[in-house]
Amino acid sequence: MNNETDIAVEFRHMRIGYPALFEIHERFDSLRQSRRTAMADTRGTNTEASCISMFWPSHAGKTTVIDWYVESRFPGQRSDVWPEMVDRELRVVVITLDSGTNFDSFGKQCLKAFGCPLYAKNERNPWVMFDRLHKYIAGRRTELIIFDETNNLRMRKASDTDATNIHNALRAIAKKQGCPIVVVGTEEAKERIFSDTQIANIGVQLPFERLRLTDPLFIHYCAAIGIKLVEHGLFSSRSNFVQGYCLSCLHEVSGGLRGRVSRLVQHAADIARSKGAERVELRHLELATDLYAIPNGFISFNPFTKARKIDEESRRRALVERSIAKALATAAARIRPGSSYNPAIGHTMR
Repeated sequence: MNNETDIAVEFRHMRIGYPALFEIHERFDSLRQSRRTAMADTRGTNTEASCISMFWPSHAGKTTVIDWYVESRFPGQRSDVWPEMVDRELRVVVITLDSGTNFDSFGKQCLKAFGCPLYAKNERNPWVMFDRLHKYIAGRRTELIIFDETNNLRMRKASDTDATNIHNALRAIAKKQGCPIVVVGTEEAKERIFSDTQIANIGVQLPFERLRLTDPLFIHYCAAIGIKLVEHGLFSSRSNFVQGYCLSCLHEVSGGLRGRVSRLVQHAADIARSKGAERVELRHLELATDLYAIPNGFISFNPFTKARKIDEESRRRALVERSIAKALATAAARIRPGSSYNPAIGHTMR
């Protein structure tokens, strides 16, 4: 095991694929292709772009979907000057919104993501910033803009000034510039964004379903993490997360969310390393549930503890039953044919 390998860093680089993720990436590619086709169209009619929305629970893998898309389409080092840029040509721009984003800061964050050196300039009229943004989109022929963490938008209802202005700004990107957008956030963001029916009407919502315990995708994911721990140099031996009661407990703690499985295993890995273990074991997952999952509200009790106690009781009973069976067998062997056994005196009588 390489003790210099950082667990948190390696977990951020772990990638475990599944069909729905690659289908989403294909949808992103399709939006970009439509954008390129529209920009090459010489008929002069502006084409309104589409919107894809991903309003999924926390730890459902939204950011991983985005990161993996960027890594696969635009591999290599990021800009030293503008590390937010995932594509130096600005074909795809990812904007991760800060907490409490209002209309003014929304515009500044958009310009910053496009590498505008004037993004922090205080404009008396915020719409001046968006005029500048539209010039960037048109000039760089941007094909897709992804807004992550849209639940951080400071919007309460459609009649709010911030809400109205941000809705107008989003619509203008899709309608005025014809640039497709992807809005990503928790379920809380759905009501905020879709309180504007015009955005809802151009959008395609990507559904999300929690994985069931018996779902092969859940089983594969848990098994793959155990392998990834070795592949990323974190442990020397493979961790088996599908043995015994481990799989059902992982599902109970995570609620079928891949991200929660990863976070729990990550904390268990920290514990395992601190104890010098060669792999992550059940006892590490049990302790991680107490220290991480329960305090964060994933679950109110520890299923690993419950399952372990049931397993220990079952083993104890099995030992007792085997001991009784062995004693009876020994006693039976001492009785010869034609003799009777008197338990009071402990020997056979003729």
